Amino acid sequence: MNYHQIQSLPDTRVRSLFGLTKAQLGELLATALPVLYERRHKEQLAKPRRQRAPGAGRKRKLTPFREVLLTLLYLRHNVSHEVCGSLFGVSADVSEDTFHEVIQVLRDTCPSDRWNAEKRWRKGEPTWKPGELDEQTLLLIDSFETTLPRPSLEEPRRRLYSGKKKRHTLKTQVVTDRTGEIMAIDPGHPGPTNDKTLYTKSDVQQAYPSTCKQADLGYMGVQGMLVPHRRKNCQKIKNELTPEQKQHNRQLASVRVHVEHGIRRIKGWKILRDNYRLATGLFPMIAHTTVGLVQLARLCP
Repeated sequence: MNYHQIQSLPDTRVRSLFGLTKAQLGELLATALPVLYERRHKEQLAKPRRQRAPGAGRKRKLTPFREVLLTLLYLRHNVSHEVCGSLFGVSADVSEDTFHEVIQVLRDTCPSDRWNAEKRWRKGEPTWKPGELDEQTLLLIDSFETTLPRPSLEEPRRRLYSGKKKRHTLKTQVVTDRTGEIMAIDPGHPGPTNDKTLYTKSDVQQAYPSTCKQADLGYMGVQGMLVPHRRKNCQKIKNELTPEQKQHNRQLASVRVHVEHGIRRIKGWKILRDNYRLATGLFPMIAHTTVGLVQLARLCP
């Protein structure tokens, strides 16, 4: 797949393949390719000097433009490197090596938090700052889990097994505004970690100290967190909700649903929705890169 083939496709087809329209893809390439060239130039200079005939040395099998496309395709569809390589006419090993090199460039050029993303893609200082948002600003908080193949060692099996999903998972906390636009994420935690612990260990409270925060019942007990009323139902205590409490819960749910829309945009990239097959240590970088691409798709027309 080359540049002319991309230009001949409609925007809907390009978006379904790479998660970005042609204009957004051009914006990404204009930002990422100079960084990729500079990184490779520095690596070349860092190598010891060797005498080599002019034109000697192994040539790269893919142009930088196609390397970025291959990386986007892998993130979007989570197919094997054997499939990605065959689509671009290279081996699975070349596809894997290319992915691990380009993903670091995309991580550096695609900020995942909202403030830095607006600064990058709208090319100007945002009119707001995270620490200056007041109590009139509402933040919605929730989490999702990405499944993993069953680990071969006993320690990772116990540490990553989620009783909720009945699978081995990694959990990601997502913070959005009241419209579902992603403000920040905190990825890569073991699946059994409950939402309350995940929140208290994150820096959301420090980054947004004055904002009003809303979440589901998994965050019950967090100081200052707005959560729904809970119905008590046990052998000794049976407490049904009053009509006023049910109406209040419905009002909260109508607002809280927007964080699910933000999670849905993230899960449009199958690398975070389907079985994650890469090293678990790379998951935070993969998640931040993917959300950075979601920010690009939301901020650039």
